[in-house]
Amino acid sequence: MQLMLKLLMLTLLSSGVLFAKSANNHEEKVAKDIVAYVKRAINVNPNFKLMEIRVSDHKPIAKLPGWDVYFLDIDLEVGKKKKQITTVHDKIFSNGEFIVKDFVNMANKSSLKDKIAPDMDASFYKKENLLYGDADAPNKIVAFSDPICPFCQNYMPKLLKAAKENPKKIALYYYHFPLTMLHKEAPTVIKAILVAEKQGVKDVVEKVYAAKFELNTSDEKKILKAFNKAIGTHITEKDIADQKILTHYSDDIEAAGKMMVGGTPTIYVNGKKDFSRNKYKEMIKK
Repeated sequence: MQLMLKLLMLTLLSSGVLFAKSANNHEEKVAKDIVAYVKRAINVNPNFKLMEIRVSDHKPIAKLPGWDVYFLDIDLEVGKKKKQITTVHDKIFSNGEFIVKDFVNMANKSSLKDKIAPDMDASFYKKENLLYGDADAPNKIVAFSDPICPFCQNYMPKLLKAAKENPKKIALYYYHFPLTMLHKEAPTVIKAILVAEKQGVKDVVEKVYAAKFELNTSDEKKILKAFNKAIGTHITEKDIADQKILTHYSDDIEAAGKMMVGGTPTIYVNGKKDFSRNKYKEMIKK
């Protein structure tokens, strides 16, 4: 899982846990027990300091009556000279009596943890992330994608086309999520996309997927040269260093962290993760 960086003022609660105000006493006790367990389970590491653990949400598991999955936000202070707060996200299971890290299907050895995702609320339907469709369309699709990812390059053009051609049925919200460990050029390409959009270039995301960049370099000059040639722009290193561009870039990554996105493309349909990535096909048939 990639670490999501953010600077913030922390309000430390004596209990060490934040939970929904509507939670009953039993839920609050379970949440506190989970936080206490995770605090003990985290290995002591000189490279970070544990600041706070929060239970951000929980929901029942349909296939395991009595068991809930709890979604955790874990704030760590990292860095020696320049300290920053890093928030990592995890899931854990409890039935109120026992706490387990995961359930494994004995038949196919699959992890239940990998098949459960937090639900998405309406705060992710941001105007600045609306790529295609009408904001009041009945179906809201949120895509987290890396334009260098080969799976995204195969999948996203189809989704983009469907949303573009069916604006009354689908509102497509697009979030950039660079897999920087695999694709060195992704951060620069993404920032260039944001600049191009700001400059009024139409369908720039669609054009970037069609170009299928695969440069295997982090050299901004080389990447921008290839980007400008393919898209017909004149974007500079100064342009991609603009604070508004950097803020949008980091906000997208933070949003992916909140939803525990670990790979691309990750698709949400009407607040639920679409593991099949094919639900949009049924929407455009109706």
